[in-house]
Amino acid sequence: MAAPHIKNVTIGRHLRILSSDDDEGIRALLFSLLTEHGHEVEFARDSDEVFKNLGRARYDLLILDVNTPGINGYKVAEKICANITNRPRILIFTARNIQEEKAEFTLCGADAIISKGAPCDKIVNVIKGLFSAPPDSHMNPARQGAAASMQETQAQPMSSNTHSKLNEDLQLCLFKITMVEDLINLKNMRYEEFIRDLLKEKQRTEKNYLEFKRIEDEVIKLKNWGYAVTAVAAMAIARSFL
Repeated sequence: MAAPHIKNVTIGRHLRILSSDDDEGIRALLFSLLTEHGHEVEFARDSDEVFKNLGRARYDLLILDVNTPGINGYKVAEKICANITNRPRILIFTARNIQEEKAEFTLCGADAIISKGAPCDKIVNVIKGLFSAPPDSHMNPARQGAAASMQETQAQPMSSNTHSKLNEDLQLCLFKITMVEDLINLKNMRYEEFIRDLLKEKQRTEKNYLEFKRIEDEVIKLKNWGYAVTAVAAMAIARSFL
């Protein structure tokens, strides 16, 4: 199957992103993370909303949850790749074991895949990587990098469906914790910067106040001197009339 044309986006441009994650916590965390980096983010609760949004607006990137209600994320990606010629880039977002997802990821035609347990900076870097170079005629370089990273990922075989579900839930919890920690650190850095600016402004204000007091004291001295001179002159004039 010929590779579809993928929408080209200038590096560093703020992206318009559509995510299909229906988890309120993940939506909130993704929104905070991506908007902090200047991107515009919208959400679809299921596969139907994804296709409706694509029908009425243009996006630079789709972040598709594997467990998207309706048609799963891989099937959504496959339909988009097969039917949209100037499609946005597609990032698969999964809480499952990536090594076990390799075949589905390769077949669906998406450009990259990342675990929900990945730290925030890795998510941001993967997104940047998707737009670091135009796709070639066979495969997006970012997709090649993602496939290579999957080869490096150690397999964690599941002994049962229950084990697999527990692992998925654990990865999701770890992702939420990691993202919250990263966002808190980012907020703390900005708060510290705000405090430093506030202290500098306080120092400037105190310096200006001291300068104002000095000038005020000089004015008072000049007034007192003027009063004294006026009094002496008045006394001299009074004596002249005696």
